[in-house]
This record gives sequence, structure tokens and C-alpha cells, in this order.
Amino acid sequence: MAMRKILPTLVMVGLVASSLTGISCGPQEAPQAESEQGTSSEGWVDLLNGTDLGGWHFRKADGPDGWKVENDVYSSTPPSTDIMTDEEYYDFQLHVEFNIAAGSNSGVYMRDKYEVQILDSYGKPTADNGCGALYRRIPPSTNAALPTGEWQTFEITFIGQRLTVDHNGTRVHDNVDVGPKGTGAAGERADGPGPLRLQGDHGLVSFRNVRIRPLSSEEAEKIQAEIDAAG
Repeated sequence: MAMRKILPTLVMVGLVASSLTGISCGPQEAPQAESEQGTSSEGWVDLLNGTDLGGWHFRKADGPDGWKVENDVYSSTPPSTDIMTDEEYYDFQLHVEFNIAAGSNSGVYMRDKYEVQILDSYGKPTADNGCGALYRRIPPSTNAALPTGEWQTFEITFIGQRLTVDHNGTRVHDNVDVGPKGTGAAGERADGPGPLRLQGDHGLVSFRNVRIRPLSSEEAEKIQAEIDAAG
């Protein structure tokens, strides 16, 4: 009789243990959210490999190298040099995460011509040289900058001469016309594909998770039509 009672108990313990297999009590990784401009992971290219400057080159080949890569973060400490992608792009969507030091200055150049400014601008009035500005041409519609030391984001759509920028989730440029002439320290090039450039020669700045989604002419036309309709 004792054995008959023990066996069903053992079977029940085994079933419970089996049902718990694979269940984790630890924290689960949250799914990655889509960007503020509704893009997904399809077609996106990581421009930083997390270990070195592969895929990039110095704007000035003989310039000082103040770049350091640690824990997937790319930091530039003056004296240093701008870095440029080996590949060139025209129509694209771009995601950039950056962290600016107090009093520092940097920027993201597109097509080696048009700079979206990075600056210590938290709590300051909007300006055409403030963080998020199309440098010295169009100020951001609002100052969305965070305090220095905090990670910030740009979500950029650049099609033809039309630029849309979300800064930390806030739309600061809505389908603005950048014009034919470059901004800031623009390269001397005609309108066309160009490299992405991260400014590293002005002050302490860090970048991570820099991703680009090149757009075919058909994709660019469709997305631009959607932006025009929303406006």
C-alpha cells in the first residue's frame, strides 16, 4: 500500500518539474522599439562594428587620432579628426545616438555637405547653431536637447533636398528644404551621393548605434509622398 501511494506522488512531481522547464525567473529583454519615424529593422545597416574604425576613414589622413572604441561606444577626445564612411549615400534614413560633454561641439554631416549640429544646448534658446540645427541655416523648431552626459538620438530622413529630423523623439525639422549649398565645413562637391561624417575635431563626444537605411528611388519617392501628405 505504501508503494502505491508513493508512485503517484513521484509522477506528479515529475510532471510539475517538466512544465517548469525553460521558464526564466530573470528579467526579460524588452523588444526593440521602432524609431520615431516608423522604420523597422528591414534594410538597416550598422555603420559601427563595435571594435574599430572599419568602414570609416579620417577626413584628414594625417590628422590626429583621438578616437577610442570601448563597449561599442566610439569616443573622440581632442586633438582629433572627423571620420567619414567609406560608402556614399544619397537618399536615406539615419539613426544616430550621441553623448556630448559640457561645453563641447560636434555634428553629423550628410553627403559631406549638410550638418545637423551637436552642441551643449540644454535649456538654451533655439539658434541656428544649436543642437539639432541645420548648421547656420535653419534652427530647430524647438530645443529638444538633454543635459550633457545623457545619451540623445537623431532620427533623420533625407530625400533629395528635403530633410526631416526628430531629436529625442521631438520633430525639430519637418520636411525642410536644405537648399543646394552645403553648411558649415562642407565638402566641395556637387549634389549627389556622399559619405556620412561624424565631427570629432571640436570637443569630447561619443557615438553608438549609428545605423543607416539607404533608399532606392522607388522607396524614396514613396516615403517623400507620405511625408508631403502628412504635412
